[in-house]
Amino acid sequence: MIETRDNEYRAYFTVTGEFDPASITEQIGLEPTSSWKKGDRNERTHLERKFSRWSLDSRLDKFASLEAHITDVLEQLKPNAGQVKQVLKLDDGGIQLVGWFYKDYPGLHFEKDLVAGLAELELSVDFDFYYMYSDAREDS
Repeated sequence: MIETRDNEYRAYFTVTGEFDPASITEQIGLEPTSSWKKGDRNERTHLERKFSRWSLDSRLDKFASLEAHITDVLEQLKPNAGQVKQVLKLDDGGIQLVGWFYKDYPGLHFEKDLVAGLAELELSVDFDFYYMYSDAREDS
């Protein structure tokens, strides 16, 4: 019997636009998990980046729930809420959620506190979900 992998999750705050990532770091007061500048070379594709990006990932492991990942990102941003909102007035940004579903889709539920945290920082949320499982039987 083939063993199915556990679902994996990721959440991160990201800002995109035309800026020097160091300026976002200075404005928000946090070090990014990853960043690049427009014109930098993408090591995977070897193409020039078409925009700048600054991202702050959840600190949780990939098996924690999406809700827990979002909460962790918000906890990192909350002390700098004013600066985050100021940055988002000039550049695009928000929370990115990524789920790789190997077993099943577990659903997604935002408690009031989580919704309030997103609203306090005026964050949009983008969902990228990948269904890695199949309902097809192996013997069919």
